[in-house]
Amino acid sequence: MRGLAAFVALALLLPMPGLADTAAQRSQRASVPNSSVPTSNLPPQATLRIPLGTLGDRAVVVIDHAAHSIIELYVSPQAADAWGTDQLGDGVLDVGAQLPLKLGRMRDCGFDLLAVYDDLSREEQRGVNLCKLRQVIFDGSHATTPPDLLGPPHNITVIDRTAMPIQQLFISPQDAVGWGDDLLSTATMSVDEQRSLTFRGPCIADVRVVFANRAAEERRGLDLCALTTLRVVPGWTTQDMPAGSP
Repeated sequence: MRGLAAFVALALLLPMPGLADTAAQRSQRASVPNSSVPTSNLPPQATLRIPLGTLGDRAVVVIDHAAHSIIELYVSPQAADAWGTDQLGDGVLDVGAQLPLKLGRMRDCGFDLLAVYDDLSREEQRGVNLCKLRQVIFDGSHATTPPDLLGPPHNITVIDRTAMPIQQLFISPQDAVGWGDDLLSTATMSVDEQRSLTFRGPCIADVRVVFANRAAEERRGLDLCALTTLRVVPGWTTQDMPAGSP
């Protein structure tokens, strides 16, 4: 973890489609139930159990049509008591990409699938009949965020004291792989503008500021319970200001 005084200026990079290798990032991701977790710790199974079919090779193509990349993907027979192995390994399924999976030779037709997105939200599809279907699409419409990642709301005042408008601003929990949603949405911050933003999450978080020229600055490990104002000043420096400061 870099110290509070460390800064990194980055240019935004266009994502490469397909399955990208992000082993370094994934070392900080939140874990999901694995083969050592009993059924009692998993969400309830689908009430309708799909009967076994004839012995054959099971395969599926998983497509990401959500707004976030998938960083973990699990495919498990309905009869299994755990999610099993992450099908992505050290990779990521980018938005718009697809991944063909061979599940092996078996009689199972009913499967449950779990996708973990780069903002750590999760989406499940239960009771999918892979004896009939060959594609499963994740669109994020039923994604949920674990309660421990939501945390209390924090009100932060951001002041742009640079010579460049701020186009995007992200605040993300330390253990998240992705930055999540842009808190500015489509409303760019003008130079000298002051804006109040609300971030919901743990106290310790990371901040990313993207300027109008597409250059970016990141600050790691800020205590948003102790700080109420972030002033972005010339020289790519984010000054920390204690609660109650003007």
